[in-house]
Amino acid sequence: MKKSILILLLFTISIFSSCNDEDDLFDINAVRTPPNITTPNNFADPNLNQQAKDLYDRLLDLTQRGISFGQQQPFGTGNNFPVPNQLDEDFFQVTGDYPAIVGFDLELIGLQPEVESPNVSILDVFINRFTEAIVEAHENGSIITISWHLVNPNSTNLGGDGSFNNVVSRMLEGGDFRQNYLSSLARAARLLNNLVDSQGNPIPVLFRPWHEMNGDFFFWGEGYRTTEEYIQLWKDTIRILSEDFNVHNLLYVYAPNLVSSPSEYLRNYPGDEFVDMLGVDVYDFRNGNFLSSALRNLQIVEDIATDKNMLFALTETGLENVVENNWWTQSLYRAIRSSSITYTMIWRNDMTTFFHAPFLGHPSEDNFKEFLDNETILLSNDIL
Repeated sequence: MKKSILILLLFTISIFSSCNDEDDLFDINAVRTPPNITTPNNFADPNLNQQAKDLYDRLLDLTQRGISFGQQQPFGTGNNFPVPNQLDEDFFQVTGDYPAIVGFDLELIGLQPEVESPNVSILDVFINRFTEAIVEAHENGSIITISWHLVNPNSTNLGGDGSFNNVVSRMLEGGDFRQNYLSSLARAARLLNNLVDSQGNPIPVLFRPWHEMNGDFFFWGEGYRTTEEYIQLWKDTIRILSEDFNVHNLLYVYAPNLVSSPSEYLRNYPGDEFVDMLGVDVYDFRNGNFLSSALRNLQIVEDIATDKNMLFALTETGLENVVENNWWTQSLYRAIRSSSITYTMIWRNDMTTFFHAPFLGHPSEDNFKEFLDNETILLSNDIL
């Protein structure tokens, strides 16, 4: 009996201890004081166009004002997706405003056939529809970010069968997947160079390729290639897009998955001259660690970014299906309220079984609005 009481006591102490550790990380009195980051002398793309340079300066200003809030694909991918012609713009319906940051991904461009049917290129139709969505987001006042979940040239499987092994090395110069990689870049370039607003100006993009490289869920992740191979892939991507395909509207964002130390964050870092902005992805996996993980990771990245005179962001976050009704104010806001991040972005809404922003009638809707009402959180109308 005494032994049982002792075990219970030790368990209780450990629970309170872990809670106190998290509470120690969260300082209710902390004030958001972003450092004065300055415009770099050089960007990753030496021939970066003026629109992208202007975006960087705009981000510098916005960072001092607050945290721009965004969502992946909030336009036409609502909770009824992918039912044709029945798409809801959940974010706008709930908030009456557009996100300050809107995310897109280039994954599907790799799956479009080149064939014409009958006299129309299916790839061109896809690129034009993709372009229209980005132009719409841009015209609505949102800043555009694009990631790239490149389809594995070795297999369409999602790993676990050895198909991820050595893909990156085979994409580098002399590898048997080199032509596939170059063709993928050519497709991406066609789309990126197609991004022009109604005034005929190029639309600048925060480009986030090869992200979460410290995880093991993509073929460019840890264990499937060497650090040197990853860095070469990153450098090749910039050089080929800018030099061979004249893509000059991209600010390059380096964004690992959550890390435990500065050394892990920088393990695959290609160098200051090849990166324009830093980021990190931290999701809530309902294990009780989100707040502490987010606070630690944001501090790690903020220290590195300040030292390097760079902006940084919480590039992906969210709680799948928002199963905690007060998650917005009690978890996400507490994690970011005093951080110097430029922006944060939740993932997309696909359907009622997979979403990251509440749709009309969802029980977290009011808490979401309360979160957005904080003067620190900026939406599209706040950044115009």
